[in-house]
Amino acid sequence: MVIEVTRDSSKIYRHLKEVADGIRIIDTHEHLQQERERTSVRADLFQIFLSHYASSDLVSSGMLLEDLNKVRDPNLPLEERWKILEPFWTRIQNTGYARAINIAAKDLYGIDGINKTTYKTLASRVEEANKLGLYDTVLKKKSGIDLSIWDGLSYPYDAGYIDKRFFVPVSRFEEFITARERTNFESLGKQCGRPIHSFSDLVESLEILFAKISNILVGVKIGLAYVRNLRFDKVSQAEAERIFVNILKSKALRDSSAGVVPEGVPMKDAKPLQNFMVHKIIQLATSKNLPIQIHTGFQEGNDNIITNSKPTQLINLFREYPEARFDIFHGSYPYIGELTTLAKNFRNVYIDMCWLHVISPSKAREALSDWLDAVPSNKIFGFGGDYLFVEGVYGHSVIARENIARVLTEKVEDGAYTMKQAVQLAKRLLRENAHDFFLSRTSA
Repeated sequence: MVIEVTRDSSKIYRHLKEVADGIRIIDTHEHLQQERERTSVRADLFQIFLSHYASSDLVSSGMLLEDLNKVRDPNLPLEERWKILEPFWTRIQNTGYARAINIAAKDLYGIDGINKTTYKTLASRVEEANKLGLYDTVLKKKSGIDLSIWDGLSYPYDAGYIDKRFFVPVSRFEEFITARERTNFESLGKQCGRPIHSFSDLVESLEILFAKISNILVGVKIGLAYVRNLRFDKVSQAEAERIFVNILKSKALRDSSAGVVPEGVPMKDAKPLQNFMVHKIIQLATSKNLPIQIHTGFQEGNDNIITNSKPTQLINLFREYPEARFDIFHGSYPYIGELTTLAKNFRNVYIDMCWLHVISPSKAREALSDWLDAVPSNKIFGFGGDYLFVEGVYGHSVIARENIARVLTEKVEDGAYTMKQAVQLAKRLLRENAHDFFLSRTSA
């Protein structure tokens, strides 16, 4: 006898949304200021909320950059700035970026929509809330985030600088990759406390610095898709050293009015050295079982070269370092299909949905549904806020939890998962996968 089971879609969603809302998140990626920095200065509404993301949509909608800079200038009257912003703000209300801000405004500050009658009140409430305790309220209590992986550690790499209540760090080491001028090496030498006169000095300085701080890291980050493509060919030490010598030989042209104007090598000529150093950083990270986070897909800002960021350009790294663990950012949007194939094909490739839920909430749901059909569930990280301000993290987390609940509801309705399986997947996506991957050095 066949027993038919009637599924109540709204009931399934309500239950899974309740489950998702109750999960304490491990957040895979943030750029937030430390709380003491955020609260040490006056909080200006437009300077904070339009620091990125929504600002890019404003420019895309037609706003001139000089007008955006005026809107973000806290020295100008708020009323004057709103007059500039209002028509463009209206144009972007359909986007995920604006939605995240509006959610935060409503849930955190009691403002139902930012408009000409509410912006002053919101500005006042943001300024009033800007004091110690803000991060505990927004990140811990409202967003339900236990810990965020923080991409902000830079020289002098002071572990005491990081508020461990909220963050654990990754580091980029990109100053060792992107140097193209003699003055870059001089600056690196000062940072490392040892002069860099030779290529071996450069490599040894990186090794010494890595050894010094690796014990506080949970990963390394490569964000080079903003400045070049992601094809990092393996090159010989001799080839990399040749570029280093060419840079070191470059002259610094001195001008009495402009100071030192460095004369380095073009980006295309520096690539062999960059490639060598990327491989070296991956080798160092792998020796400590630290994962490598790589920016792929969409870049923040305007007028970027999206083809720089195709994830399939990384295949040689995945093959060269099978023992490494690669955390591939942003779902590789718009190259989502490429990342699906890579994560399904390579044991060491993982999918990170950081930023994706606000780039396009609907595409994030579509991608997640596909990944759950194609990719082992332990390889998907469901949330990384990727914001400069905590209010954005909150808004993003609301959208992410909703997206995950909606996708899992569809899977239960289709009969792909039982409710028990869907609940377990929600826990994997929002917490367990990231916890096991980043916070356990024994992760495989």
